[in-house]
Formats: sequence, C-alpha cells, structure tokens
Amino acid sequence: MSQTPKAKVEKAPKRASLLWVLPFVALAAIVGVLFVQAHAERGPRITITFADASGLEPGADLIHRGLRVGVVRTVQLDKNLENVVVVAELAPHAEGLAVEGTSFWIVRPEVSLDRVTGLETILGPRYIAVRTGDEPGSRKRAFEGLSESVRASANLEDAGLPVRLQARSAGAISVGSALLYRNIPVGQVTGIKLADNAVHVEIEAVVESRYAPLIRDNTRFWDAGGVGVDFGIFRGLSVAAGSLDSVLRGAIGFATPTKAGDPVVPGHEFELETSVDNDWLNWKPEIDISAE
Repeated sequence: MSQTPKAKVEKAPKRASLLWVLPFVALAAIVGVLFVQAHAERGPRITITFADASGLEPGADLIHRGLRVGVVRTVQLDKNLENVVVVAELAPHAEGLAVEGTSFWIVRPEVSLDRVTGLETILGPRYIAVRTGDEPGSRKRAFEGLSESVRASANLEDAGLPVRLQARSAGAISVGSALLYRNIPVGQVTGIKLADNAVHVEIEAVVESRYAPLIRDNTRFWDAGGVGVDFGIFRGLSVAAGSLDSVLRGAIGFATPTKAGDPVVPGHEFELETSVDNDWLNWKPEIDISAE
C-alpha cells in the first residue's frame, strides 16, 4: 500500500519591520546634525601659561574690548609643577585672536594714585583680558600670559632706555613700580626675578626716551618705596616715607651728580641702594631733555 507524500512547509525568516527601523535612523540623523552644528559653533582652543593664576577658575571669561570672546575650560599645573596652564576656548567670532601678537593677562584689582583698575574683581570672579597686537601675525595656539596688564606704556621698551638693577631684595618693588626723578615718574619696572645664583634680585626697568639722557654711568638708584623708621636716644624718633603711591606700589628713585658722567648703553647695570643719601638730593646736573 503506497504512502501519500507529505509536503514540507518551511517558515520564512522574520524580517524587521521598517516601522521600527525608521525611528532609529531618524534619531541617528538628528544626533549627527546636532553634533556637527555644536562643533561648528565652537571656536579654537588655546593654552595660556601663567606664572601665577591666583583666583582664576574654570568658567572665567576672556574679555576683549568689553566683549566676552571666550571661556576658560581648565586651570592646572604644568608637568614641571612650575607654571599654570590655562586651556581656554575662543568664540567662533573671535577666532582671529588666536594669532601671533595677541596678549593675555589676568585682571586683578589695582589701586594707585594714577589709576584704579580691576575693582570689579574684588567681589566678582577674575577674568582674562585680551589685547591684539598692532599687526596680527600667523595662527597660534599656545601663548605666554603676561604678569601684569598691558598699559598705555606697553611699547615703552621699544621707545625707552632699558636698565638693570641689582638689589638685595625686592622689598615693596613690583612690576609696574615707577622710576622717579625728583619725584616725577620717568619710567617703570618691567620685570623682577631672582638671580641665577640666588645671591641677589635682578630688576629690569625702562626709562622713557625723553628722560633717557638723565641716566649716566655715575647715576645712583635707591628704593624709594615703603616707610622708614629711625630712633636714637638723643635725636628721638623719626619716620621717613615717600609718596602714598610709592608706599602702596613701591618705587625707585634715582639722581645724577652735578658733574654728570658718560651716557650708558641699553642694559647697563646699576646697584640699587636700600636708602637715599641726602647729598644725592642736592645734585643739580644740567642735562638737556628737550631734544625728544
């Protein structure tokens, strides 16, 4: 008796419904568009190295001409633990600031008789000020931050006479302290550092071009800042102080003998005395400064 053949039925493999696939495709497309858009709205990242970044925190603004042009992302020590490296992100419209010649400095409160700056940082957060150079250079992503603000006298080093002073200690003198001739500001301190052998302090200063002829090889410099106190049994107590500005910020005075010596070359080195000799204040050299 013959058997009736049985038909073999195979089930077709299940296929994912397009109704489930399409939402994932659309979501991926939206995420991709948002990612590209967010990346396009971000400006370049730069690094700024400071010797001291006291008060600066992530989220601090970068300000140029009163406009927010970037934000600080991270603040951390470098590999050698000697400097602070700040990573900042510029706004897309400020991408042109990431070039050679741009200056960065941390704005801190500063009060003196001739100016008041950065008072908004006493209660508010610190921020980084930005200034472009006279002629923007090539693109750059790593910068050395300035230790002080760029003032109207920023080009003083190019237009003045640089001199170097050796001192036992910095005392009240700081970057920006004035150089005084007969109590008139004629220059300023541009840098202070400990000598390589740690024996003394080296102070860099610049005298404005107009007053450069006052500096001779026999000129004497002294620390004109702070307050001095002297006491003697027979002469009593005496207190000597400079101007309020020199007390607050420190200052360096100098005088040239009545018989002035020879002019000096840029970078000439002098000793900085801790106090003034009263005889120096009576010197009256006739030096023509009307040429400039």
